[in-house]
Amino acid sequence: MVDPAVELTGTMFDHASIARHAHSPALTVARMWLFHRLAVPPGTDSRARSPLHADDPSGLAPALVVVPTLDPVADHGRPYAERWRESGTPARLTEHPGATHAFLTMPGVVARTKAARAEIAEFLRGRLSG
Repeated sequence: MVDPAVELTGTMFDHASIARHAHSPALTVARMWLFHRLAVPPGTDSRARSPLHADDPSGLAPALVVVPTLDPVADHGRPYAERWRESGTPARLTEHPGATHAFLTMPGVVARTKAARAEIAEFLRGRLSG
């Protein structure tokens, strides 16, 4: 999972990374409010739409959680990986300093893109070849 926005409950905006990177070039808090309104219309259970709050992640496929550090949702990815590990599901968290939300789509702009893409490919090869 890359740039994981996995918290859609009332605490979605209560993370330090949201405030710190509220005006990130690729994802702003205003866009996140729009995303939230579309993903969780009135009357919808936001917890049921939040992968961070999945009932039981044990037994799911191993996860690679790729977190760019200059991303408003960086603090969503860290507890997501931890929750998977606590359930016994293998999860690897990697952080990419200086990278912004959607950095994988900017190979000529963000230096960490090539390394992250290689890491994702290696992770998938390891899971698909067995």
